Amino acid sequence: MGRLSLVIADYDAEYIRNFGKYLITNYPGRFELASFSSPQALNDFLESSSSVDIVLVNSQMYDAGIGRSGRELVLLLAEGGRGTVPQCPEQAAGSVMKYQHMDRLVSEILRLYAVNTARDHPVHGRKNTFIVSAVSPAGGTGKSSIAAGCSIMCAGRGYRAFYLNLENSPSTERFFRGESNQSFSNVLYHLKGSGSLWLRLESARCPDARSGVHFFKPPESMLEMNELEEQDVVRLIREFRSSCVYDMVFVDLSTGLSNINAEVMRHSDIVLLVLVQDPVMEIKADVFSRGLDLLESRRKTALADKLLPVLNFASGYTGCGSVYGYRPAAVIPDCTRMYGNTSVGGLISDVSFLTGLNSIADRILAGRPPAGISGEGGGSVA
Repeated sequence: MGRLSLVIADYDAEYIRNFGKYLITNYPGRFELASFSSPQALNDFLESSSSVDIVLVNSQMYDAGIGRSGRELVLLLAEGGRGTVPQCPEQAAGSVMKYQHMDRLVSEILRLYAVNTARDHPVHGRKNTFIVSAVSPAGGTGKSSIAAGCSIMCAGRGYRAFYLNLENSPSTERFFRGESNQSFSNVLYHLKGSGSLWLRLESARCPDARSGVHFFKPPESMLEMNELEEQDVVRLIREFRSSCVYDMVFVDLSTGLSNINAEVMRHSDIVLLVLVQDPVMEIKADVFSRGLDLLESRRKTALADKLLPVLNFASGYTGCGSVYGYRPAAVIPDCTRMYGNTSVGGLISDVSFLTGLNSIADRILAGRPPAGISGEGGGSVA
């Protein structure tokens, strides 16, 4: 299963009880948890156990006996600022702040573990991860709003959803907010390396507190997106799928066709093709269609069969016939005209826009098992 054996020790029994509940709810199947509020009980457990990966211990409870076997990674749970450990600093790999957002704390634990160990802990959950990519022949079609909105809709229905923005200039922060010391810059770095990738991806992800959707913060420089290559996105998509941690992964692609877009589409289950009715789209949709035919011929894959055409900003469409050669499977009204000049990021908060996404979500989730958390949480003792 790739579980990490995590021991947490703190005098505050209520804190470690809530910590355990958070891990079971938000990281099902990731940790095998044991918790202690007594130094003697902690030491007895460590002496008798042979399979502890991480010991997270309050700095006030730390003593020289912890970590003496060298099997486990010792991290200090600090109530104050970061600093050196006064007793046996060679036994501790680092410290994390006790009072901070739990997801950020867990990400820091995973980051420190990945940095300090060569052991691989791949996750193989029970979920069948579904990959949905969103692409458009032209810019300004609301593609990102639809991809982000669909991830929010699925999260609202109880599915674990991830929004992955692979645009040349990611617009992620228009839709999601979260605290993290890492970004897609770290993801790019890890994609170029070897070793346990998923562990590092876990440490780089960020939760949106409002919607529950997870995402990567944009890179520190947009120029870094130019470093992303075909093999990188293939590895990234495969890692999401093989980990089975998320029910749904929504991949927001750059406009038009490219080698990267083609690879993501090839590894997707559904491709949302976002269209609008205007003269520019008519020309670009034709170019896109011919490019798609060429890709199918070269790569021997039926990309067109995965397309789910979506007509956005629809006004005057009767629901009959095709639009530039594609028959829309979903039609979203022009909320910007109906309710004023709604900003791109604001659309995902617009009730009418989200209602328009219902038909897309229904199509995506058709045949999928009901949402729910698998019973793979770790146990807890104190």
